[in-house]
Amino acid sequence: MSYTDAVARVAQIQGERAVIRTAFDPPEPASTSFADTLAQAKASGSAQPMASAASSSSAVQGTLTTGQQQFASTLSADTGLDPQVIGAWLLAEESGEASQSRQAANNNDWLNIGYTDSGTYGSTDSIWSSPISAAEATAGWLKGQNTITGYGTASPGIQAILNAAGQPAQAQISAIQQSGWASSGYPDLPALYQQVTA
Repeated sequence: MSYTDAVARVAQIQGERAVIRTAFDPPEPASTSFADTLAQAKASGSAQPMASAASSSSAVQGTLTTGQQQFASTLSADTGLDPQVIGAWLLAEESGEASQSRQAANNNDWLNIGYTDSGTYGSTDSIWSSPISAAEATAGWLKGQNTITGYGTASPGIQAILNAAGQPAQAQISAIQQSGWASSGYPDLPALYQQVTA
């Protein structure tokens, strides 16, 4: 198992533990809903209208950090990918205590771009300090632009994820799984999507 897969698996286990710990607790009201975050992003000019973003479930609000919610809203608006698919993808990469720690460190690289088995590239770039600029850089990178300093452009397989934009959620999930983003192929992504949409 590679280092990246091990880190992803630990994050997944932490997320599952968090879900189990809070499964029987009444939900706490979120200070900022996913839809409110999207509306704020639109008002600031950082996002384009996206009708499906407003249909986000309370499950996303309860499991994603506020930084992840802002990132997901902006990335969805900039790419056309389903915000709930993005939410599941973010949970596959960072969840539970790992995502809380990352948010506390003001590191909004929620999809771990530049974190590889051979080293970490571009992680100190100021683009990661804001969920909005991080999502915009991620969207550009997915489109094949050189937006991540010191890391280069995304592979053709990763760029192909955006070919699924506007298609059903399962097609988008399959595109992510087949992209080569994670050597594991994200086998739990459909289950995380079900958790997000529950």
